[in-house]
Amino acid sequence: MVMVKAYGYGLGPIGLSKFLEEQGVDYLGVANILEGVEIRKAGVKLPIAIMKPELESFDLVIKHQLTPAIFSLTSLTAFVNTIKTLPVDKNFNIHLKLDTGMHRLGLKMDELDEVIKSIQQYPNIIIESVFSQLTSSDNYEEDTFSFNQIKQFEKMAEKISTSFNYKIDKHIANSNAIVRFPEAHYDMVRLGIGLLGFSEDKTTNGVLKNVAVLKTKIAQIHHLQAGETIGYGRMGKVTKPSTIATIPIGYADGFNRQLGNGNWSLIINGKSAPTIGNICMDITMVDVTDIECSEEDIALFFNTKESVLSLSKVLKTIPYEVFTTISPRVKRDFI
Repeated sequence: MVMVKAYGYGLGPIGLSKFLEEQGVDYLGVANILEGVEIRKAGVKLPIAIMKPELESFDLVIKHQLTPAIFSLTSLTAFVNTIKTLPVDKNFNIHLKLDTGMHRLGLKMDELDEVIKSIQQYPNIIIESVFSQLTSSDNYEEDTFSFNQIKQFEKMAEKISTSFNYKIDKHIANSNAIVRFPEAHYDMVRLGIGLLGFSEDKTTNGVLKNVAVLKTKIAQIHHLQAGETIGYGRMGKVTKPSTIATIPIGYADGFNRQLGNGNWSLIINGKSAPTIGNICMDITMVDVTDIECSEEDIALFFNTKESVLSLSKVLKTIPYEVFTTISPRVKRDFI
C-alpha cells in the first residue's frame, strides 16, 4: 500500500495514483473520503483504503467502492446502519484499525469481543485486513516500545482472525519499519515518506534517491541603487547597487514566510540567491547581484534530499510538512 493522502504527500494525488497504478502497486491509502473520491473519479481502479472515514459519509464510500477503516465502536455502528438499507447479497469490505500504543485512532483489546460479535451478525461485512500504527519506527531509542506494539498487534490480530473462517491480512509496517522490522512485514506494508526518498536507516537512506524537485522561472529582473527597498513593509533594503530577481511563487504556494529576508536561498544557474524582503502571497524576490542570469532562467527551491532537510531545519519541522504544504495550484509534472 502506498499512502497518497495529504495531496499525495505534496506530489499531487491523481498524477501520483495513476503513476503508481502503472507501476503495479497493490493498494492506495488516503486519510478521508473526499481524497478517495477524487482519485476514484480520476479513473484509478486500485483498491483505496480510507483511514479516517467521516461517519456521515459511508454512502460515498460504498458508491465509489472505497474501503473504510473502522477504528471505533461508533464508526462500526455508523457503517452497519448504512449497509442495513442495501441489498444483503452484496459484500462490503472493511479494515479494522487497532490501537497498540499510538492512542490516536483504533480499537482497543477490551473492545474486540463486541466488535467481533457485531460483525459476525452481518456475513456480508468482510474484514479485509487488520492494521495498526507504530509510533516510533524512526527512533532507535524507542525500539523496545515498537517491539511491544508489534507483539500487542499480533495478539489482537490473532483474536480477530480466529473468529472468522476466511483469511484476514495484517499490516503494521510504515516506511521506516519496512526497512527496520522485516519480521513485521506480514501481508502488506505501507509506504509513505519512503516513496519520496527518505529513511532514518542510514544504509537505506544512502541508496534512496530524491524524488521531488520544486522549481520555477525568473519572472523579472530589477537593477536597484543603494538605499532602495523591496517588497511589503520595505523590509528588503539594498546598501549597494544590486540586481534583484522576482520569482513567481509565494506563501500561498507553500513557500513559508519565515524563509524571507535572507533565511533561505534559491539556486539559480548553480549559485545561491538569498531571499530579500518579505515573501508575498504569490511572489518572492531574491538577490542575484553576483549571478549571471536572465528572465525565464530556472530557480530551484529544493532539488536534493539535503536541501529538503536543510529547509526543514530552518522551518523547525520535518520533510513531511515541507512536501505536504506545497499548494495544489503548483503544477505537478511526473517524469
